[in-house]
Amino acid sequence: MIEGELITRNPFGLPSLAWREGRFSRRDATTMTHDGDPSGPVTVTLPPDLLAAVPKRRSEFLAGRICAALALREAGLPETVTRAGRAPIWPAGAAGSISHTDTRVVAAVSRDLAGLGVDCEDIMSERQAHELRAMIVTPAEAAQRPAALPFPAFLTLVFSAKEALYKALSHRLDRILEFHDVTVTGLSPDRLHLSQGGLPYDALYRLDGAGCLTLVRVPR
Repeated sequence: MIEGELITRNPFGLPSLAWREGRFSRRDATTMTHDGDPSGPVTVTLPPDLLAAVPKRRSEFLAGRICAALALREAGLPETVTRAGRAPIWPAGAAGSISHTDTRVVAAVSRDLAGLGVDCEDIMSERQAHELRAMIVTPAEAAQRPAALPFPAFLTLVFSAKEALYKALSHRLDRILEFHDVTVTGLSPDRLHLSQGGLPYDALYRLDGAGCLTLVRVPR
């Protein structure tokens, strides 16, 4: 269930980006209705293959599709997002992305981009960061961490940015990228610089003590 009002202004101040972000709670449900948006209510029903999923998975899916439908509505596009496996298939003319943690959900839509990726994460614990370090970053990438940024927060940021880039590129890729297929080339106060396949990309980010949010745009 979506809790409270959804945020409709993207935190990066980007024009022409339809945005819905909020908090949700786990429910043992097969449908979800949100009637707190000024544009009107929206209802999402689980597809048949998810009816037997655990409540956590069902709640994540429903909350994500609620936000996606409202972002598509704002962009003037059909509100239905289909699927190929777990990957969302957006309506023609839309570049979109959905992300969630256990309680936070974000969806973004653009009519002006070739690809769009958004990712939100809770900051890793020290133990998680230690266990996942080798999978996510090389020693050269880890060396780019600013001294003032704790390693778990840095690793969460890199993880999130690489996830966002994969989402932005997934429609044009013929395989799933591994974390080491993407290289961190630099870090600025508001963006992480990445390279994949010899091409540069920027992941805009917002990072605080509890969570990380990243966004990657691929121009037409």
